[in-house]
Amino acid sequence: MRALPILLFAALASGAAAAPPLRDGDVLGPSNWESARDLLPDEILEHYRKGEYQNRVVDLGAKGLRKLENPPDFQAATTANRGRYALAASGSVVDVQTGKQPAFVIGLPFPDVDPKDPQAAAKIVWNYFYAVWYRGDFHFVNELVMLGRGGVERRITTDVRQRIYDGAPEARGRENPDNLLLQTVAKVIEPADLNGTVSLTWRYRDADRHDSLWTYVPGLRKPRQVSPLNRSDGFLGSDISIDDGPFFDGKPEDFTFRLVGRQDLLIVVDPYSVRGEAELVPAPQPDGGWRTIWKAVPRIGADDPSWKGLPWAPVSAVLARRPVWVVEATPKDPNYLYGRIVLRFDAETLLGTWASKYDRAGTLLTSYLTSSGVYYNPDGKTWISSGGIAVQTAESFLYRRATVVLFPPRDPKNAADWRGNTPRELFSPDVLVRLGR
Repeated sequence: MRALPILLFAALASGAAAAPPLRDGDVLGPSNWESARDLLPDEILEHYRKGEYQNRVVDLGAKGLRKLENPPDFQAATTANRGRYALAASGSVVDVQTGKQPAFVIGLPFPDVDPKDPQAAAKIVWNYFYAVWYRGDFHFVNELVMLGRGGVERRITTDVRQRIYDGAPEARGRENPDNLLLQTVAKVIEPADLNGTVSLTWRYRDADRHDSLWTYVPGLRKPRQVSPLNRSDGFLGSDISIDDGPFFDGKPEDFTFRLVGRQDLLIVVDPYSVRGEAELVPAPQPDGGWRTIWKAVPRIGADDPSWKGLPWAPVSAVLARRPVWVVEATPKDPNYLYGRIVLRFDAETLLGTWASKYDRAGTLLTSYLTSSGVYYNPDGKTWISSGGIAVQTAESFLYRRATVVLFPPRDPKNAADWRGNTPRELFSPDVLVRLGR
């Protein structure tokens, strides 16, 4: 009878043995995946267990690497915001003294988030948005790469421009009679059957006002306004939804948020960015600003002939351990495609990392990842978010496929422009016909 406790103790001790910690330079894969248990979303950890993903682990504290942090001017503005803003009952940011929506905010509006605060999750989400908007206007030519397990099924090239009215230094004082947050216009360049398709979005600062969306299809030969309530649907038949954007682009007032907690996770990082190898072409660009030259390296497995894992695996990226806020978002619209979304934000930069999207029965439908990079200060006064690669991946577990947003490499003619001054006139519905020709 005395042998049973001894055997039980031995079994418990054996089961409690922890996998060795991951170290700088380790390649996460089938041989050591257990070392990343609780450091990745379960669905992503499974890819590493099967060898479908494999990435090197990097210690961002190593000598010679740039820090993953917000720029000094952004940090100073964040400190100055302490105690200035609150959340209204509608979910919008308001000035504490006036109770009204501020005309302009720069930096994180909520520098100190108390996990015990019932509004903590919503404040984290607003911090995320202001961290994204700080990047300013942009103009990108990018590819939507639609992949199945057999490889690339379709590539769609789009030309996207955005004009910001809040959060970026250049946006301060811009004329804004419609009380806008931002405007986005996207034109399809390739393939031929979609060429000339244009979409336009206006997002308003008013909490109770839905986005305005217009689209132009060459076959119809005129722009038409469309419903703003289908932002969870796939864009042009892809797995990327309009509400994905840079990571999460749903209007905050249209969701309720719950703080799940804070933990360390491995996030996807641009290795060239943190090594200081980003290439920037200075102004003048067509809209001003700075142009990024992306590295000519395989960003996904489908572009690497030697790769044996999933075609959408982020093969050129690395993994780094970071503190992360975990927030659950629940849409107020009962017709929204997803019942809840688990969002994971870097707790220091507030930018997005991993998202997991579930239906109302709790079944995982889609996972979304975005890679992180560092800021560059090319002229001593302007901070540019830049790097060598950039990857955004939406993986559909329902259909066993994925869509990846990629940026064409090495060609200075490919627009990848930050901090320009995109003309306001470009975002009028009347311009859609001209853009679609």
